[in-house]
Amino acid sequence: MNPLIKKNFKILSESKFIIFFTLTERIFFFLIFIIIARKYPVDIYGEMVTVFSAANIFIILFDLGLPVLLQKETAVLKERSSGFLSSVILINLIFFPLFISAMLIFCAMFFPDISIAMITVISLTVYFFSIGNILNKSLSGLGNFKSQFISLFFSRIITLVFFLTAVYLFNSGLNALLMILAAGALIQLFSLYKEIGKNKLRIRFNKSGRPAIGSLIKLSLPLGLAVIFNFLYDKIDIVLISKITDFDQTAYYNAAYGILRASTAAFAFLFAAGLTRVSGLSRNKKAVRLFFKKYSVILFQISIFLTIIIFFGADFIIRILYTDKFEEAVPVLKILSVALTGLALNNLTGIILNGMGFFRKNMNVTLIGLIINVILNIILIPKYGIAAAAAVTVITEYFILFGDYYYIRKFLNEDL
Repeated sequence: MNPLIKKNFKILSESKFIIFFTLTERIFFFLIFIIIARKYPVDIYGEMVTVFSAANIFIILFDLGLPVLLQKETAVLKERSSGFLSSVILINLIFFPLFISAMLIFCAMFFPDISIAMITVISLTVYFFSIGNILNKSLSGLGNFKSQFISLFFSRIITLVFFLTAVYLFNSGLNALLMILAAGALIQLFSLYKEIGKNKLRIRFNKSGRPAIGSLIKLSLPLGLAVIFNFLYDKIDIVLISKITDFDQTAYYNAAYGILRASTAAFAFLFAAGLTRVSGLSRNKKAVRLFFKKYSVILFQISIFLTIIIFFGADFIIRILYTDKFEEAVPVLKILSVALTGLALNNLTGIILNGMGFFRKNMNVTLIGLIINVILNIILIPKYGIAAAAAVTVITEYFILFGDYYYIRKFLNEDL
């Protein structure tokens, strides 16, 4: 067997539960959003994805990068990380009213026509998922991906059964469907809480053995800002398109972007364990070089293959999944397909920088990338529409890649 193919199969075997988790999550949300897109008018779908994007932006603003730091520290502390986990959960609970308030105020100011009920239900759903992400990061730090997959799989299956029943048997309204998603997120939370206990982690809010909230936030802030900037450039285009154009254009762009993101399931499993692995390299240059070379080759092969399929099959993919009413998303998807290689590789470079503790360097790159993204979108969308937003996404992804690579190469060639 070819050594490279043998190596790839070994990685797949070692990461099988990460693969199952990633595929289940991507397929689940992909199906949910497609069902809603096909069932409801384009503008209603556009309203929903706008609120989801805004909620995800605000939740990442308030999580301060703590889940990623939690995974990194758990990889080092193992079962002794209960205090760390408890502090992160407590911070998340403290920020809950601020998150809900920020969402309601923001939508009232910029999107007053969207119903408060939709905003509230989506905000709660996103918040529940954020807590689940914290628990998943703890399990990732312990290398326990099987428990994450089991919790995810059963909660998503239950949710999907109720969701499909509500859609096709009871013809339920959109808010009712969104409430089913929120309930499914809670089911996953209860399951993850049990798994956390089985792995000898305890959530306790007394001060004994728990890092002080202030010191923890200070420690995570550089990483948090990098995560925030990275997430903002990924989500802010939806909000900008909604404000500058209309919800129809938002729907078309999101349909194309959703396919792009769904395609990343083919390699996203590599990143779930990546931070834990890099954290254990302790800035060993030889180990980092081998890690980067090994994963970049695999990611490049996969992403180029996917780019060809998506670019030449864009028309068929959009029409078969979203129906003819989304045909305006076809040229957008073709442009976005070019971003796939940059997206894959800059995820790898970002994980390497964070895993080695170079949070500020990653933060600097993502901040500049975010600024470029916002400025170009504001300038170009009014004149060229969502095609410009897609082109800006391509530019941003490759800028982040080259910026991260600059710091990695500098580290490998000299002492930082």
